[in-house]
Amino acid sequence: MKHLILIIISFLILSCKGQNQEFVTYLSNFRSVELPLTIDRRYSSNSFYQNGTYKEIPESFVKKFICKDSVTCDTNPSEYRYDYGIRFALSDYQAILVNKQKYEGNPDCDFDLAELILVVYSPQGEIISGQSVGKNNDCWLGSTQVTKENIKVQQIKILEFNKPEMSCEIDTKVYQIAQNGIINNIRSEPIKKGIVIWDEQIEDFRLK
Repeated sequence: MKHLILIIISFLILSCKGQNQEFVTYLSNFRSVELPLTIDRRYSSNSFYQNGTYKEIPESFVKKFICKDSVTCDTNPSEYRYDYGIRFALSDYQAILVNKQKYEGNPDCDFDLAELILVVYSPQGEIISGQSVGKNNDCWLGSTQVTKENIKVQQIKILEFNKPEMSCEIDTKVYQIAQNGIINNIRSEPIKKGIVIWDEQIEDFRLK
C-alpha cells in the first residue's frame, strides 16, 4: 500500500512539472513589457508582429491556456486564429494580451473582427480570469490603456460610412485586476455620441 501511494505521488509530481514546463514554453513566446502601455490599431503591429508577421498560437495551447474556464472557447482553426502578443507580470500572477482574429463573420460590425484578449494566470499556469478588452475592424476602433492600477478600454463604433465626417458611439469601460487575479469591471461610462474623421498623418480614423 505504501509503495502504491509513493507511485501515485511521483506521478502527480511529474504531471505538475510537465504542466509547468508547458506553461513556461507557452509564455516564452510572448514579448515581456513594462507598464504602462497603450494598444490601438496604430500600435497593434508593434505588439503582435514578430519578425514582420503574426505568430500563431498552436491549437493545443489555445485550448489549454486561452479557451479554458472563463474565456469563451472559439477554437475552430478554419474560423479563428490566436496570435502571441505581450505579457506583463503582476505581484502574484502573469498576464498576457492575445490577438484573436475572426476570419469572416456576419455582415457589418462582426465581419473580420480582431479582438484583444486579456488572460490572467496563476504561477502554475491555471487560468484565473479572462476578458475581451478591445476590438477592431472596419466598424470598431479600440484603444486599450494598461497601467498597474487598471485597464481603460475606449471602444468606438462607427455608425455610418463613406462620408468626410461619420457619426459614432463611444463606449468606455475601466477594468481592474483584483488581488485574487479576477478581472473586474469597476466602471462603465454612459455611451456618448461623437464624430470620426480620416486623419492623413496617422492613416486611420480618429475622433474629431
